[in-house]
Amino acid sequence: MQKTLSSRPLALHATAASILAYAWSRIGTLPFDELISKQKGGHLQFLTIQALVGAWAYMGLCLVWDLFPGVRQLGLIRSVKRMLLMVALPLAFVVTSIYWSLYFFFPKLILRPENSFAGAQDSPSPSPTLVRPPLHVDMAMHVAPFVTVLADFLAFERKLSSWQLNKSAPITLLLYGILYACWVEYCSSHNGVFPYPFLTINPPEGRAVVYACVTALAFVSLRFLNCLHA
Repeated sequence: MQKTLSSRPLALHATAASILAYAWSRIGTLPFDELISKQKGGHLQFLTIQALVGAWAYMGLCLVWDLFPGVRQLGLIRSVKRMLLMVALPLAFVVTSIYWSLYFFFPKLILRPENSFAGAQDSPSPSPTLVRPPLHVDMAMHVAPFVTVLADFLAFERKLSSWQLNKSAPITLLLYGILYACWVEYCSSHNGVFPYPFLTINPPEGRAVVYACVTALAFVSLRFLNCLHA
């Protein structure tokens, strides 16, 4: 019985890590890879890729946790695992919710026009063709990180404590939000364009509001998801 129970998290973590690794492996096949790879920051400009890496790192640590029970006695590993969860879960939620909302209702704010991949910044056509990734790759990048980390949290992790939710998480997410904003602004100063069209069309004040709202959404989503935990 114990063996059966212990195989459940291992199966989830191994499957999740495989899907996320597949998503990472497909980055080089996407239409925008050549252009983005030459830019300052490369693909790590994108919050999507950071969320993918964060979820992948978390699942990798979970696999170590499953396969080597001895590490569970190490306080540092336990703390790192918990910290990764507090970042990976809300980050994946933010990416999934914002991406698909814009994808279906305001695609020009999240998808690039076809001719931009050839190096042009503006489209001569009033209705440029937007490049959409293959659906299975899109799902692996913009759904799998959130679904897998959430499943692990609800099924195998403890609920976040009051101290983690009210002290550690706000500071961690605020710091991450500030660092990401600084990173994107730095990259765009070299590239002349932001990773997402909705950032490119906004002035500095508008981008500051976007960064603040996204950070707030991450924290609110973490509190909400923690409430769903039994």
